[in-house]
This record gives sequence, structure tokens and C-alpha cells, in this order.
Amino acid sequence: MAERSRRAKGNADKFAAYKRVREGGRRGWKVDEDVALYDEVTEDQYKSIVRGRLQEDDFVVDDGVSGYMDNGMDDWGHGDVDEEEEAERSRSTRKSKKKPRDPAAKSKSKAPPPPAAQPSIGAYRPAVSAEQEDDFMANLLGGIESGPSLAPKITKKRKPSPFSDYDDVKPALDSSPGPYRDRKSSKNFNYDSYSSDGIPDDLGVSNPPSSDYEDYSTMLSPKKKPRVDKNSTAVTPAIKRMGDLVMHSGSEDVSMDFEDVDMEEFMKIDDIDEKPNFSVKKELPAPKLDSNPVPKADTAKEEAGVPSWLSVYDSLAVTTEDILGSGSSSKSKSSVDALNEDGTLHMFWLDYLEHNGKLYLVGKVKDKSSGTWVSACLAIGGMQRNLFVLPRQLRVVEQENEAGETEIVDTDIVPGKQDVYDDFDRIRRKLDIKAWKARWVKRKYAFDMKDIPKEAEWMKVLYSYEESQIPIDACSPNILRVFGTNTSIFELFVLKRKIMGPCWLVIKDVNIDMSGISWCKLEASVSSPKDVSPMGDNAPEAPPLTIMSLAVRTVLNHQENRREIVCVSGRIWRDVQLDDPTPPEQLKCTVHTLVRPLGRFPPNFEAQARANGRSVISPMQNERMLLNNLLITIYKTDPDVLIGHDFLGVSLDVLLNRMKDNKAEHWSRLGRFRRSKWIPIGRQGTNIRFLAGRLLCDLASDGARSMISSTTWSLTEMCKSHLKSDRQDIDADDTATYFDGSLSSPNMLMTFVRHCELDAHYQMAIASKVQILPLTKQLTNLAGNAWNKTLNGGRAERNEYILLHEFHRLKYICPDKTFGKKTPKPELDVDEDGEGGGGKGGKSKRDKYKGGLVFDPKRGLWDKYILVMDFNSLYPSIIQEYNIDFTTVDRSDNDADDKIPEPPDSHVPQGVLPRLIATLVQRRRQVKSLMKDRSVTHAKLLQYDIKQQALKLTANSMYGCLGFEYSRFYARPLAALTTFKGREILTHTRELAESLELDVVYGDTDSVFVNSNVTELSEALKISAEFKRAVNNRYKLLEIDLDGIFARLLLLQKKKYAALKVEDGTRTSIEVKGLDMKRREYCALSKNVSQYVLDQILSGEATEFVVQNIHEYLTTIGWNVRSGKVNVEDFIIHKRLGKNPEDYPDAKSQPHVQVALRMKAKGGSARAGDVIPYVFCISKDEEPSKSAQADRARHPDELKKAAPTELSIDYEHYLANQILPPIERLCDPIEGTDRTRLAECLGLDPSRYRTSGGGGGGSEFTTLDSQISDSVRFKDCQPFFIRCGGCKGEGEFRPIWERESSVLQYSGPACLACGSRYTTASLQVQLEVQIRGHIARYYLGWLICDDSTCANRTRSMGVYGRRCLRPGCRGTMRFEYSDADLYNQLRYFRSLFDGDKAKKAALGSTKLSEVYEIAGNSTCQQFFADMNTIVDKYLEQCGRRWVDLGALFSGMKL
Repeated sequence: MAERSRRAKGNADKFAAYKRVREGGRRGWKVDEDVALYDEVTEDQYKSIVRGRLQEDDFVVDDGVSGYMDNGMDDWGHGDVDEEEEAERSRSTRKSKKKPRDPAAKSKSKAPPPPAAQPSIGAYRPAVSAEQEDDFMANLLGGIESGPSLAPKITKKRKPSPFSDYDDVKPALDSSPGPYRDRKSSKNFNYDSYSSDGIPDDLGVSNPPSSDYEDYSTMLSPKKKPRVDKNSTAVTPAIKRMGDLVMHSGSEDVSMDFEDVDMEEFMKIDDIDEKPNFSVKKELPAPKLDSNPVPKADTAKEEAGVPSWLSVYDSLAVTTEDILGSGSSSKSKSSVDALNEDGTLHMFWLDYLEHNGKLYLVGKVKDKSSGTWVSACLAIGGMQRNLFVLPRQLRVVEQENEAGETEIVDTDIVPGKQDVYDDFDRIRRKLDIKAWKARWVKRKYAFDMKDIPKEAEWMKVLYSYEESQIPIDACSPNILRVFGTNTSIFELFVLKRKIMGPCWLVIKDVNIDMSGISWCKLEASVSSPKDVSPMGDNAPEAPPLTIMSLAVRTVLNHQENRREIVCVSGRIWRDVQLDDPTPPEQLKCTVHTLVRPLGRFPPNFEAQARANGRSVISPMQNERMLLNNLLITIYKTDPDVLIGHDFLGVSLDVLLNRMKDNKAEHWSRLGRFRRSKWIPIGRQGTNIRFLAGRLLCDLASDGARSMISSTTWSLTEMCKSHLKSDRQDIDADDTATYFDGSLSSPNMLMTFVRHCELDAHYQMAIASKVQILPLTKQLTNLAGNAWNKTLNGGRAERNEYILLHEFHRLKYICPDKTFGKKTPKPELDVDEDGEGGGGKGGKSKRDKYKGGLVFDPKRGLWDKYILVMDFNSLYPSIIQEYNIDFTTVDRSDNDADDKIPEPPDSHVPQGVLPRLIATLVQRRRQVKSLMKDRSVTHAKLLQYDIKQQALKLTANSMYGCLGFEYSRFYARPLAALTTFKGREILTHTRELAESLELDVVYGDTDSVFVNSNVTELSEALKISAEFKRAVNNRYKLLEIDLDGIFARLLLLQKKKYAALKVEDGTRTSIEVKGLDMKRREYCALSKNVSQYVLDQILSGEATEFVVQNIHEYLTTIGWNVRSGKVNVEDFIIHKRLGKNPEDYPDAKSQPHVQVALRMKAKGGSARAGDVIPYVFCISKDEEPSKSAQADRARHPDELKKAAPTELSIDYEHYLANQILPPIERLCDPIEGTDRTRLAECLGLDPSRYRTSGGGGGGSEFTTLDSQISDSVRFKDCQPFFIRCGGCKGEGEFRPIWERESSVLQYSGPACLACGSRYTTASLQVQLEVQIRGHIARYYLGWLICDDSTCANRTRSMGVYGRRCLRPGCRGTMRFEYSDADLYNQLRYFRSLFDGDKAKKAALGSTKLSEVYEIAGNSTCQQFFADMNTIVDKYLEQCGRRWVDLGALFSGMKL
């Protein structure tokens, strides 16, 4: 009190001095000492003051309900301060911070600023439309009007009741915690925001924070308090609540404000072995839940049955140790001892990075002190470019021609070596290249660039990679070309050091420098690449690797329109041998999961997470903390391989953007190289450089898709097909529901977390099942490239590197790699038989070179044994047989597109390509012979199988580099020669079969289908052996073999057949090639129906029984579909995006593109290569015929969420377009049924399928128009709709003879509903508007493909008539609304007002006299005349009504 009195006296003195100044006195300035504005008390003293206040609070009447109350706490908030005052306060605060700080404070590391307030959970829920909100409120308040309404009792109090920050002002209808923006008040609010273990009794889920919290938090002040309804349950007695608050002291520690945490110390990495302490908060006791914490509906939702997949989760082998700081990877850098006694270092390299002219290799070394494997980074300096400069044959000069233009002309001067040297010196001076050296060498060239000799003397130039790069097109008067300007450091290194993929390296003169360039445990450097050499054949086996499978869960913030990370789960397997066949579920692993709330965690979640024995679940307060801990986990684990699903395409991009937005510490720990500044984040799917140093195995990448057989490559589908496990999908839009903090139980969120952890296991299990890591390693070792490139879709690069190694060994100059540009070669096209030569078809209409030969099939059902004779590796064998190579085939006349070069003579030495293929084939034979040894263990047998697969894939892909126009070894003449020989061989094989009196029913590229014409299997085998011997005697290396025997064969067309294949002489199986049931754009229902029909056709039963069974089955299917007995999943169609959805020019006519665009609009991912699922639906009261297919396509999740009355499956579309067309094609060769009968069985209108026939392609013959009845002629015409001006009703103008529904009465047209008269003028206007609408529809010119499997709808027409423009479709485009349709529509309107036609139509009916009376009435006749005036005006303009005989017979002369 004394201090306060001194302050009051001081203020009075100041006021008196101010008054003297106002009266004219002088102003003096005096330095005042700082005085304390507040009394300073200890924490215990403050608590005693608060208790005293609370005890004085008992005099208030009706305390704690709705009247006056004082919580005894000082109000430090500024709820009634406006924005300008708040901004002024923040400016003054910033000015006050400019004072000099204490030196001791400077030495302490500055904590990072506190994170921004997180949005409420409402931001993560999809926006609710106004209609949905109205429906919800109508249902909620529907019973209010039925009962009496009681007015609330209003009591006068001295002051309204204030709310604590965590109290809600509204009834608990919305359980979402609100956004919190006021930092000062958020400290109180966050009392229970993030800790679910200490919620007081009265602050449970029965009273969650309101979504409108921010509105009320800005009003809290000592001056003005909000008024609350007396009966509100949002207020609890102050003494009880504040008593709980005192008991749980330290509530401010749970706030989002991180001022009490030193983030620099939090992120320090010096003390690696110490487990980081993520929290400095006191644990709150377990909550006491209310007896009825949530509504019954929510309880039922939470307590749903335990998911079946949790049994798989519980069966996995895990260890309970915390991965942070455990294992060999936690060893500090200074303690790693990896050098050998001779001073060399042995390292198994895995990945690389090129940076600032240096090459960095990352791999594994063995720590000799502990015997563990640790990561290592080797910096290789002294890398020099190798350039090869080709002199010109004659010097060139620039001169002006007669037109005044500058041109380059040859002189008669032959450049000397000094001239070339001087020219290059001038080039390097312009680029400021300081040091270089050169010498003359002899090199060979064997590729397609003109004016380059096959063998010549070149000037080899060496200079550092740290200098500028010389342009690829550099030249001079004496220099023709410079090769090797853009050769990468890695490429030159592996070629010069003969390093073939990941292997053991022996490193000499190594320097352990620990320069901090990487996150590896050991860092070393060498000054020259010559100090690094591969170990050779005596190298030990590859070291064990650390593998982390990452599953990332995101949620869409609808307010910010961005994806955020909510959960990340990593399963870590240490010391995994790639050749170990043990499945991952039997290998011990550690699991660490990071999860953060959307507002707050459900009650008891943190306690239940700690009690989870299957993994380490770490709840994080916010996204930034989650990301920081993820980076710490990756750093401590130090995985060599990251496994994910769609990680490169989706998850990595989200992680990078969220790390950048949240300013995550040490973001570069995603990879193994330290980076202080962010590098630019590229477009989606191109950011693998951020993972440099770690291998990425993405199960959805192009490389993985080539090795995993799947339809959609979704994780659910691959689990079912490869693991035989049913994975449950969690809808991304439901993520916020699992994180709802108002739920009474944490079970839903725990289920979500375990689902994420199980996905991490599934990813590893699939990768192990298909052996993707050992297979890609073998492929990389054969090619000599980088492992990461093979893992992520580098097949073309593998072919290039294997040729680069071989040509470099033989001293050849190789073509430079061009990026983003096409080679200057003509594009390839698809030949007339449908086979391409490796290029893109459809762009060039003339064949550049033809691909494989396909014989015209002899269509039908064959019931004799069919022999499938197949050439083993046809194209690689042709390359060996005819010695086709860059170095052997003369391609000097390769300008002619149609010119096929001649194969080399037999005396020409074997070329590079044939020798490479022969080596691969021989090695595969050796491996396969080793596999026949019965004493080989299962693990060794698995290694042999992987190796022989890699050898086979490499040998068969060597032809691909010849025909791939983006390859640096692209050689169209060699590819054309190879395919030409293939067609020639297949033709000769058919001729040989016919000479042996065998019938070839089909042939495709490398195989022929031979009809043995026998029914005994032994005789068929004897015929195949004789035919095989006759073919193989013709060639040296080419071999044909029996690939299979078909007991029955259904041959439909090229590349489309189904057969009953004989297995082991007793078993049979069905083999299907190219049929609709093998295409992903047909739903499961269609495939199941096709499978049944195919089984019946190949069953061998009598035709009449087969047809009867098919008809009965289709009838049942039609009934089941319409009655809703088929699962929704069976209607899902899948289609792959050929490009990004926004790049489609005809997106409006592509169903899967429309669905993909909607997915992206909602925050999902859809890009080129993704397989999009969709279902054709129909909205309420919608007619399918009036909407395009693309408009009716919906994602399956959209259908599941929609109400049955709003959206339903378009069953008629599926029956007509998904089931009927495939069945029709299968049954085409079968007698006793046709398209019309099949449609009738499915319940479709058979008249729609009568005229088109089953085969198609021929001309349609129809009855003369005069012989067609009006019911048939006008069956597709639209009615004339009229609107009544009286009742505003709309109806149809029916013909006169339909008296019950006709509006035309004796006195004229009148409304059937209200009796109002229609005026002729009104009907004339309505008729003309509808006629113009039909004319406008005709002039839109929409075309639709007549092939039901295509159903392409477009307004574009090709230059080749009406051929469908969709690639691969051979259908014909027809007008969706033709001129005949428009003409019939006008005639229909004319018939409505034709009295004579009405009289004829009424003949034989009981209404004949009435029709005659109306038709003969003068009023009606005048009405007919007036209406026909409108119709005839347009009929006169219709060209179909007139025939110009003069034009027809103008060429005839008498």
C-alpha cells in the first residue's frame, strides 16, 4: 500500500507541474527513476490472494448459474481493444525492445518465434452448402413448433457473467474447437487444447470449445462482459472450476506459446545419443469423464466393431525400443573407425550427388570398433571434363552473297593442329576458363550424325568441372564439333573407373575430414578420382541396409486451400540383407508415429498412446513440431532406403511445402546432404533431389509399375492381389472426423494411427513380395548406372549406360545426351497391321518404319488342338543372327525414310550390340543351369531367379534403345531392319507350315497359331516337335519353341482371343488376350459377366445349351442390377490419365478427366499416369439421354456420401454400354443368338439394336421411308411442350386422336388442369422457340463413335472422313443429332396439326366421331393453318425435302 501511495503522490506532483506549464511557466526536464508499476509477489503469495478472493465470493445470490460471479482471477486480456489500439501497442512493444540487452542474455541462443495459431477443426471439414444447412436445421428444429414455447426468465443482475476462455457460449451442437487468434487469451484457452490427460470434470466433452470462440474472446474485458442465458449449461460454479484450476497448476505451460522452450537446444545435434526431451510440461491427471459425455449417436459411432485389419496389425513382429538414439546409426562422427590397416577405405556406394564441380558418393562402411554398419559420404575432387574436338576437313569463312546475306563457305585450306588449338583457346577465353590441357588421340565414331568420319584424330581437352560449361553447339572456322560438353560428372566417373552400379569401392589416399557436408556418420574425401576403384570379383556380399517405410497422412485445410500433415508413421528395419527371403512381418522392426491434433486431442489419447505396446506414438502439439520430430527420427535412424506409396508424386511435395511454410529446422535431413538454404521446389513428382543420398522405392513410380502387375496400382488393390489381404480405405474427407477432440473416447484416432502404421508395413511387404530392391540392384549392376534411377523408372537410361560402358571401353565417341529436345529424326508410326515401331502413332500418317507383322485371324471357335509356336526373344535373336549393329550396318543412305539398309556380310566381325546380347543370354543360361541343382537352398535359389530375370529383361530391352527417339542411341535404320527381318521370318514360318499341310489360323510378331487338326494331345505334341525341328534348321541362333497348346480357341480379331490352355496334360486354364474383360475401363460387373459367358462358350457343351444358359444368366443379371442387388464396387470403372487433367483439350467429353478435375479442386492429387476410378450416376429427375457421359461420372466417394435420393447409379447405362457390347462380341461367332436377343435378355429395348447388326462395318439397309409407320418414324422425336398462362403448368401437346390427353377441344385448345384457353399466338411462339432449339442442336455438330467400347463424343472431325480420332479406335463417327433427326422432328410437329392424318389415325376407335367433329371445325382448322405456317416456314428451308434433278442429271446428254 505504501508503494501505491507513493505512486499517487507522484502523479499529483506531475499534474501540478503540467498545470503550471499551461499557465505560462517554464518546462523543466528531469530524469525519473523507473518505478515498479505492480506489486511483486511470489507464486505462492498470488495463490493465497486468489483463494482469499474466492472465499469472499459466497455472498453472491444464485452464484454460478447465470448471475454475477467473480472468478477471483485478474483479467490480463484486452478483449475490448480495437485493431488500431492493438497495432499501436505492438509498435510500442517493438520500440521498447530496441534497448540494449544484458550480455548474459546475448550469449543464450535465441528461441524461434512461437508458431501461428492453428485453425479450428472446422477448417478441415468440407464446406456445407446452404441447402444442406437448411435441411439440417429443419430436421433439428422440426419439433419446436409442436410444443409450447417457454420464454426464458430474465433476472436483473449487477453485471453479466463472464466466461472462462474454454467455456462455450452456445449449446454444444458443434464440437469443433474454434480458431484462437488472441495470443494472450489463448494461454488460458489452451488449458485443455492439447493435453487430453487432465481435463477437469466440468470441462469434458459435454462442454467443448465453440467454433465461435474468436468472436467472444475479443469481447472479454473487465469493463464489459457478455450476458448469458440463465439456463445455459455452459457455466459451472466458479469455486469448483477455479479449484480445479489451482489443483492443476501450470496450465500456461500447455499453451501453444513456445517461449519457455529453447528451440535451438531442442534441435541441437551435437549430443546425438541423448534422447530429446520434447516437452517441459507437467503431466495432468487422467480425466474424469461425465456419465453421459456425448450424445448416443456419437457413442454408437465411436464404439463400432473392431476392424478386421487390426488382427494383421497385432501379428507383426516389432520391438518396443525407441528408435530415437538407438542402433548403430547413433554413433557420433568422430568415433567411427573404418580405415583398414593399409590406410584404405572400403565403402559400398549407394547414391550420389553432383555439386559445384565435385562428386559425392554416399554408401555404407563398417565401423571396426563396434562392428556396426554406418553411413559414409565420400567427396571426390579433381574431376575434369573430357572434351573431344573434331577439326574441319576444310577451313570455313563468312562472306556475303549476291543478296547481301552472310553465309559460311569452305576454303581450300586444311586446318592444322595448331589452328584447332588456337580456336579452342579463343573459345575458352570467352568463357573465362582458366586452366586446361589438350592432346591428340585417335577415336572411332559409329552413329548417325553427318560429316563425322568413322575413325579420325581428335583433340582431347581436359579442364575442371568447376569451370564454365562450353555450349554443345560450339564451333569455329577450324572446329566442326565438340563432344562431351554436357557429360555429367557421374557418367564420366563410372565410365572412367569402370564402376557397374552399386558395389564395393577401394579408396586410397583418403582423408577423413568431417567437413559437415552431409548428415552421414563418416565423411571422407579424395583429391583425385583415380584413388577410387571397384573391388572386383573377390568383393564380399553387399552390406545390410536400414530400411524405413514411411506412411504419410494429410488433411485438406479448406480455409487455406492447402494440404497439411497430421500423421506420419515410419517402420524401421535395421540390418536387412536384400537377399534374405524372410518376409517383413517376421523381421523385427521399430515403429515410430508422430501425430498432431486438429484443435485438441480426444480425452485420454495421450495416455492410450503411451500404453500402446506395438509402436512408439508421439503426440505433437502442432504441425511444426511434428515435422521437426520427423526430421530428427530420420536423422537418428539414418535409413538407406525409403519405401512409400505415391511418395514421390504426392507425399514428398506436401512434406516439402509444409516444411518450408513452417520453417522446419534442418529440413535437409530428408536426404543425406546438409543444405542451409532452400533449393527451389519443382513441379509435382520431380523433387527426388531432396532425398539425395537415400534410395527411394516408390511403389507407384513408373519403375515400380513395370515390375508390379496391377490394374490401378492403388495400395488397396496391390494388397489384395499380392498379399491376399483386405486393406480398409479411409476417406480423406473423413480425416477430420477421426481427429475430433470432442469425442469421449480416443478409439477413433487410435484406429486412424494404427491404420497409418499398418500401411507402412504393407508398403514394405509388397516391395518384399515382388523383390523390387534386389531386382533393381541386379539391373543396375548389369547396366552400370545409378540405383535410384532404376528404382524410379530409368529403363531407357539403363540401356544407354550399358552401351556407354561398352563403347567407352572400345574407344568410341558416343553421342551427347540432349535434354528436353527431340532428336532430329522422323517420328515413328503404327503400321497398317496395328503394330508400331516404337514411336508414337497417329501424328504422321505415313509409315516411317513398320513394326511386327500380324496375320489376319481366321475368326471363330476352334475345337481342335491349336499349337502356339513362339520364337524365343525374337528381336534380340535377330540382332545376333544378322549381326545388326552401329558398327556393322552401312547407314550412309539413311536420308530415305523407306529405305531398309542391307544386313552386313557374314565375314564382318561381330558388332557391339550382338556381342552384348550374346553375353547376357549366355550368362542367363549359366544361372538357369545353377537353378537346376537340387541342393541349392531356397535363399540361393531366389537370388538366382532374380539374377536370371534381370538378365532377361536387359537382353530383351536392348532393341528398345534403337527405336526410342529420345535415346541418344536412337537409330531408325537399325530398328527398321530388325522389324523387317522379323516380318520376313514370320512370313517364311507360315509358308513352311502350309508346306507341311498345317493351317495357321493366326500370327502375331513372334508367334504363330497352328491348327493341328487333331483331337489327341499326343498327336498334337508330335506335330509340334516336327514343326519345331523344321523351323530351327533354317537358322543359326533363332529358335522356335512350343509355348502352349489350346484345347479350344475363341478367335475374335487381331490381338483379341480367349483359349482353354492345356496345363501339364491334365489341368486346363483359360488364357485371355486383349478382350474387354482385360481392360480397366470395364467395371468388375462387366468382367464377371464376360467371364461367365466365356466359360460357357469354352465349356465344350452343345451350342443350344450354351445359348440357353447365357440368355437365362443375362436375364438374371438385368433383374439383379435394376433391383440394386449388385455391390457398388462392381460398378467402378478405372481409366488411366495419359496427361495431366488440365492439359486435355476435350476434357468435357472425358469422364475420368472430369472426375480428376473435381478431385484436384477438392485438394486431391491427379496427374499423368494415375488411374482414376469413377461410376456413372444419375441425379434425381435427370434423364440420361439429355446429359453427356462425362457429366454423369462421379468418384465412388461422391456416390457413397450422397443421399440415395440425390444420386444413384445409372443402371441402364451399365447394361447398355458396359455389359451388352462385350457380351455381343464374345457371342458373335455363336449361332442361335444375336445382339437384339441379348439386349432383350438384359431388359433393354430390342428395337434400338436391330438395325446396327452384330458385325458392323457394312452398309445399313433400311425400309423405304414411305413404308415406315409414324410410330417408328417419330419414336425418337421430342414432344411439343406447352405452358399454360393461367396455372403456369407445363404439359405435352398430344395428337388429336388421343382424346384423353389432347388439349384441343371443339372450341380450340384449352388447359386440361385449369381450363384456361391457349391463345394461338402464344402457342406459335412456343413452337418456334422449340424448333429453333432443335436447329441449334443440329448445328452444334456433335459426333459420337459408333463403337460402344469407345463412345467418343467430340465436335472435331479428322481430315480422313469420319474415322474416330481416339487412338486405337477403328470406329466411325456419326452425328449425334443428324439432319434426318431434325427433318423427322419437323415432320412430327407438322403431323400434330394435320386434320386428315388425325382422321386416319382414329379409324377403328370409339373416338372417331369426336375426332371428325373437331378436325372439321372451322375454329380448329384455322388453328391448324396458323400453326402449320410456323412449321412450314422451316420445312421449306430443309434440304432433305427437295431433290435438285438438274444437278443429278446435268451430265446426261440426249
